[in-house]
Amino acid sequence: MTITTERVQPLPSNKKLANRWILSLILLTALLLAAPGMWATLASRMALAHSSDAPVLGNLLVLPNLTPTAPATATSASQATAKATNTSEPTTIQTTATSSTPETTVKVSGYSVNLRTGPESNFTKVRKLTFGELLVPLGRLSDNTWLYVKTSEGLDGWVSTALVDLAGNNTEILLVKTPPPAETPTLTGRVSGEPVNLRAAPDVEAVVVRKLTYGEELTLLGRLRDNTWLYVKTSDGLEGWAHRDWVDLAGRLVNYLPVKTAPPRVIPPPVALAGIEGHWIDIDLGDQMLYAFEGDELVGSFLVSTGTVLYPTRTGMYHVYAKFPFIDMQGSDYNLPNVPSSMFYDGDFSIHGTYWHHNFGTRMSHGCINMDSKEAEWLYNWSQVGTLVYIHW
Repeated sequence: MTITTERVQPLPSNKKLANRWILSLILLTALLLAAPGMWATLASRMALAHSSDAPVLGNLLVLPNLTPTAPATATSASQATAKATNTSEPTTIQTTATSSTPETTVKVSGYSVNLRTGPESNFTKVRKLTFGELLVPLGRLSDNTWLYVKTSEGLDGWVSTALVDLAGNNTEILLVKTPPPAETPTLTGRVSGEPVNLRAAPDVEAVVVRKLTYGEELTLLGRLRDNTWLYVKTSDGLEGWAHRDWVDLAGRLVNYLPVKTAPPRVIPPPVALAGIEGHWIDIDLGDQMLYAFEGDELVGSFLVSTGTVLYPTRTGMYHVYAKFPFIDMQGSDYNLPNVPSSMFYDGDFSIHGTYWHHNFGTRMSHGCINMDSKEAEWLYNWSQVGTLVYIHW
């Protein structure tokens, strides 16, 4: 008979039991850290089970899933908060979107279109615009005839609305812009003769500032009221007067120029000829003056207009040989009926009244002596056939 012996395992020592307890605590701690929501879920189920109003859900003590879950993040926490919020009213979440609204543009629809400093064709050109070029409108005139625009390189200026394609844009939304003050157009002319003198006053006897050369460009600054002399500036900055006959204006209208007053002339007192008795007439071409003398006594002084450079008045001593209260005068380029108070002293040359101009003091005639009609009438009645006429510089 075989005797079976059973080996009895010895009881674990206290030290081994302690190690096992420590290991169990570590595992339990890990479970608690890995699943923080597990115990909250278990507690809520147990509370529901003891509630008198809650339905019986069977075995509520189902062991929770011990699989570790990812830690809660800020996003999941915010989502949980959002779910817990009262949803009876929709919540609008506003987001800030970065969007860029393109600038409104218009397109140049013509050729040789100018961008100008003001809304008129006489304003200075900023530059030429090309066909199809895009412009940003910044403003407008109140009548929408001109737009204030900006080019792609940042130049500002005005362009006619008729020369751009608005592409359906409503210009009424643009601010009405006050245009700059109107510019005085710059007019130029060229010297058409040689030699031509630039003078200090509108008078052929005035001091010569310098000689002008044929074709030289002059900037026109002003004019006499009758347009016979122009006040000009040369390219080297000299200013003075040039006779209208020697400036080619190329069709430009000088009436745009301001009327300029000629500098005052200092007229010396006349000197009577010695030994002459009775009535006699002294005409000073330099001063454009006529003096009436009785012997050596001056009885009348009158501003007159004598012959131009092309038709100079001849100097010398003459005598009145014929008088006509009215007479018709004709020439190759004039036809003047009923010229008043005419006194002929040298062929066809006479002293007479003038109704076709009042620019006395400036050379205007074809060689005759032009006077104001009222003054010519006085002289006509004062003088007689045979009266001495002395003409000099």
